[in-house]
Amino acid sequence: MHLDSNNIEKYLETLDENSSPKWGVMNSSQMLFHCNSFIDVTLGHKRINFITRMYSRLFFRYFFLKYLNYIDFNVYKFQKNSATLKIFKTYPESIKFDKEKNKLIKIYKKVEEINSEKVFHQMYGQIPSSVLKKLVRFHTSYHLNQFGLFS
Repeated sequence: MHLDSNNIEKYLETLDENSSPKWGVMNSSQMLFHCNSFIDVTLGHKRINFITRMYSRLFFRYFFLKYLNYIDFNVYKFQKNSATLKIFKTYPESIKFDKEKNKLIKIYKKVEEINSEKVFHQMYGQIPSSVLKKLVRFHTSYHLNQFGLFS
């Protein structure tokens, strides 16, 4: 299983508003909103608070980038119900499922189209674009797997 801009639509075809997760508490609309928020923060379209940005850059940047070299990016083996930053656990009262689904397809493709060697991540500073793409690919795949879309 490899999630890319050519097959994300295929995987999302079977997801609907009534899809139930295999684990966790998010419904399918919240999951799409969550994935979009993660990418929006990653691309700098959605700002996170100053303290979180600075704390991440000062204390986690080095360790996080080193950790990425050792992590097993297998969505089937990764721990379920992992800790989530508060910014990614906040949802509006009403989420339009189709809007979020279409946005995820569009924004995911934008990430894959990044062709610079390095990008600026608001939490980790300058990182290789390959790392950013790997993070987005893994995070999105993890949540699609949460809803059984890779079964």
